[in-house]
Amino acid sequence: MTEKKFKIISDSCCDLTEDIVKKLDIDIVSLYVAFGDGKYLRDHVDFTYEEFYQRMHDNPSDYPKTSLPGIDDYMKAWEPYVKKGIPVMSISMTSKMSGSFNSARTAKEEMMEIYPEAEIEVIDSLSLTILEGLLVYEACKLRDSGMELGDAAEKLKSYIPDGRAYFTVADLSYLSKGGRIGNLVKLAAVGLGIKPVILFNDGNISLSMITRSRTKSLKELGIKCAEYFINEHENPEDYYVGIAYGFDSEAAVKVKEAFTERLEKEGLKSEPSISRLGTMVGAHNGPYLVGIAVLKKH
Repeated sequence: MTEKKFKIISDSCCDLTEDIVKKLDIDIVSLYVAFGDGKYLRDHVDFTYEEFYQRMHDNPSDYPKTSLPGIDDYMKAWEPYVKKGIPVMSISMTSKMSGSFNSARTAKEEMMEIYPEAEIEVIDSLSLTILEGLLVYEACKLRDSGMELGDAAEKLKSYIPDGRAYFTVADLSYLSKGGRIGNLVKLAAVGLGIKPVILFNDGNISLSMITRSRTKSLKELGIKCAEYFINEHENPEDYYVGIAYGFDSEAAVKVKEAFTERLEKEGLKSEPSISRLGTMVGAHNGPYLVGIAVLKKH
């Protein structure tokens, strides 16, 4: 068995389950979330995703707030390995939507003052949720191949442009409340019932299309992703494909059906996985968020 050259630690926005975290032999640094009571809880630790989305569903006017990991959170996660001389790769959600990466970068500076010989690579994934999780998985493959930390970090960064995600929401109230989607929020004034299909790629968000019904948006979500492979002449079997949902599992099934049906018309095949979205994207997009993400296999 190839010796593992470094430890991988990700923030909890990667949305990997406990079973997968154990299987991949990685550690998680929690982000935080609070409802109207103001009590911040650790993501991935103090509650289940089922409990989180059920609460959002039952209390639609209680908009949750999120908080990034502190510098101390990262340092506490890294220090046991640094003390043993084990290099650390830390992967954070996109810096364009959170300060998690900046916390990690500052934590590295402070850690290096205490342990000048430490080897720490802090990576801005320019992604989030299942797309970030897929990058973490690829990082584990690089680690398990016996690659050194620095080489693996550079290789992983080169993979980031090869990923993209499409998602849709049931309504724009959460996006409007958080104000994180910029011009997309203005769509709320255009007409009632708008269901956007949004593209996320290389850390940037853009509007892919507008639909007028939830059913249509779910179908177009799958079709848009399928047409990426068709238009770019890419084989979907060369990619990881994952679908994730918040509260509504049936919505994920509908996206999968639309995706596979569109591919089959072109003689292409793919079998996407279905998983639960974590709290970070759910808190800012609502419990009915559904997304489909792809990342090229390397």
